[in-house]
Amino acid sequence: MTLYAEVAVEAARGIARESYTYSVPEGIDVVPGHRVTVPFGRRSTYGFVVSVGTEDPGVETKPIATAGSEPLLLPHQVELARLVADHYWLPLIECIRAMLPPRVRGTGSAGSGASSRQRRHTRLLELATGPFAPAEPVTLTAEQRAAIDVIGANPVTLLHGVIASGKTEVYLAAAERALAEGLRVLLLVPEISLTPQLVQRVRARLNAPVALLQSQLTELERAQQWWRTRRGEAQVVLGSRSAVFAPIPRLGLICLDEEGSAAYKQDRTPRYETGWVARRLASVTGARLVMGSATPSVSTYHEAAAGEIAMATLTKRVRGRNADVELVDMRDEAAEGNRQPLSRRLVEAVTQTLDNEEQTILYLNRRGLATYVMCRDCGKSVQCLGCSVALVQHSEIDGLVCHYCGYARQMPAVCDHCGSRNIRALGMGTQRLEGMVKKLWPQARVLRLDSDAARGPDSYFRIWEEFSERRADILVGTQLVTRGLDLPAVTCVGVVDADLPLHFPDYRSAENTFSLVAQVAGRAGRDGRASRVIVQTSNPEHYSLRCAASGDYQGFYAAELPARKAFVFPPFAELAVLTRTDRDDAHAAASAREAAESIAAGLLKDGVDGIRVMGPSPAFIHRLRGEYRWQVTLKGDRLERARHLAPRGKGWSYDIDPVN
Repeated sequence: MTLYAEVAVEAARGIARESYTYSVPEGIDVVPGHRVTVPFGRRSTYGFVVSVGTEDPGVETKPIATAGSEPLLLPHQVELARLVADHYWLPLIECIRAMLPPRVRGTGSAGSGASSRQRRHTRLLELATGPFAPAEPVTLTAEQRAAIDVIGANPVTLLHGVIASGKTEVYLAAAERALAEGLRVLLLVPEISLTPQLVQRVRARLNAPVALLQSQLTELERAQQWWRTRRGEAQVVLGSRSAVFAPIPRLGLICLDEEGSAAYKQDRTPRYETGWVARRLASVTGARLVMGSATPSVSTYHEAAAGEIAMATLTKRVRGRNADVELVDMRDEAAEGNRQPLSRRLVEAVTQTLDNEEQTILYLNRRGLATYVMCRDCGKSVQCLGCSVALVQHSEIDGLVCHYCGYARQMPAVCDHCGSRNIRALGMGTQRLEGMVKKLWPQARVLRLDSDAARGPDSYFRIWEEFSERRADILVGTQLVTRGLDLPAVTCVGVVDADLPLHFPDYRSAENTFSLVAQVAGRAGRDGRASRVIVQTSNPEHYSLRCAASGDYQGFYAAELPARKAFVFPPFAELAVLTRTDRDDAHAAASAREAAESIAAGLLKDGVDGIRVMGPSPAFIHRLRGEYRWQVTLKGDRLERARHLAPRGKGWSYDIDPVN
C-alpha cells in the first residue's frame, strides 16, 4: 500500500498553498514533523511532513528523496503550527520555520553534537548551565499557597500580584510540583535579554537541567540548546518569546511572566503574540498555563473578571515597601524658568540618593543623543531617505541614524531644504541624558542600558553585573530597565518623560503608560529602605498616571474600559491590519482602496455581519525602507470569517491582533 505525505515546502513560502503531496518510497519512514528533501519544479528543496495517509490524491506525485533519521517537530508542534497559521492568516511553512533555529532548519542536524570549533559561550548561557549553589527552602505566604492551589485546579490562570508580591516564587513552586510529577516546565519572559537574576533563581530553586532559548545566543548555541530541549535533556526551558515554540516533550507547566508586555508581540512574519500561542500550546499539550503580572493587559484582566479564566491575586508585598511616587508637572517647571529636561525635584532626589550612597535608575524610552534635527528657519527636520521618520543623532558614529532601516549620514552643516545654517539637534535620547547626568553629578559612576549599549551577547549581562555589584551609581536606560531588576540599593527612580507613550497613536497608549510607569516605579523600595519615584509629565491629571502613581490597577481598569467599549477596541472586538507595500505611493494607495472595497462587497454578499472595514489609510510610518505603506483595518468579532476575502500576492502582509 502506497503512503502519501503532505509536505510544507520551503521553496513555496511565497505561495498561498499550504502543502504538496508526495509519495513515500519503500525504505523511508516518515511521520509528521520529519524534515525531508523533495523535488519541487526543476530543483530540489526541503520541507516538513505535516500529515501521512494512504488515500490516493488522484494526481501524479513525485517521491520524497530523503528524510531525516528522526522527526524534528513533536506531534503537538505540528498541530500548534496549524492553529497559529489559521489564526494569523499565514502559510503553514512560516509557522514551522518559526519553530526551528536557522541552523537546524537548514541542515536538520547542526548543533546536535559537540562542536570542535566552538571557543566561547555566552555568559548568560554559562550561568544557566554551569554549577550552582542550591537555595534555602522558601516559606510561602498564605496568598502564595492559595495561588498555587488555583493554578493546580485550572488550565489557565491569571496571577495578578502587586510588584514584589512574590510572583516568581509562585512560578517556581508550581514548577517544583510539575517536575515532581515527571513533567517539564516552560518559563517565558518578555525581553530579549533575560534577567540574570531570574536565571540564578531558577537554577538555585529547581535543581533541574535548564535550557536557555533566546535570540542573543549565537546561532550555534541556539541550535545546541534546541537539541537539548528536543531530546528531553532539559527539564526547564527558559526563554523569550520564540521559546514558546520550543520542542518540549511531556510539557506540564507554562509560565508567562509579565503578561501584557508589548515585547511578546513578534514584529516580523509570523506576527504572533506569545500569550495567544502559549494558550494554544497549553491546550494541545494539556499543560497548565499561568500568566503573571502586576499590570496585565486590559483584555486578559477582562477575561479573568468575567470568569472566563481563573484568577489568583497577591495583594501584599513579601518584602520591601512601596516607594513614594510624585508626579511633577513640567508645565510648572517651564513657567518658573526651568527649561532643562530634568526637574528641580528630580535633581534634588538624585543628589540626596548619591549622598546616601544608594543607587538611581533614570528611565527614558528614547535612544540616541537627540530625537530629531531641525532647521529653526524653515521648520523641516532631517529625514531618512527611505523612511518617513526623522533621523536620530548618535555619538558612536558622530552622525545621524534611522532606527528603522539603519541609514546613516553626517550631521548636516546647512539645511537640506532652505540652506540655512540655523540647524539644531532637539529632543533628548538616552545618550544625551547620560551626558547630562555626568555633567550634573561628575562624581557619580554612570551606566547606560539600551539596545545600542546592549549589543552583543554579553553586553546586557556586563551592564547588569556592574550595576548590581554597586560599581555604578546611576543607570540610565530605556524599557530594558523597567522589568525584572531586583536591586536592593535602588532607592530613587526618575521617569524623565512619562508622556511619550501617552501620545502614541495606539489604542493601548494609556495601558502602556500605566504599565511602564508602574513597572519602573517598582524597581525602587525592594529591601524596605525609604524610596522615591519622580515621574515627570505635562499631563499629571491623566488617569493612567494618577493610577500608576498610587499603584491602583483596578482604578485604571475601571477608567479605561468604557473608552474601549465606546470605540469598540479589544476586549470588545478583534483587530486585523492588512498592509499594502509598494515603491509607488499612488499604486499602493489604489491597491489598498480596491482591497477595502472588495472585502466590504464580499462581506455583504456572504451575509457576514459584525465586521467593519476601515480605510485605506497611510500607515503611521508611511514610508519604510524606501517603500510606501497603506493599511486596511478590519474590526469586529470572529475575523476569520473574512480571511478568504483578504487580498493576496506580493506586497500584502497581515497583522492579526496588532498591539498598536
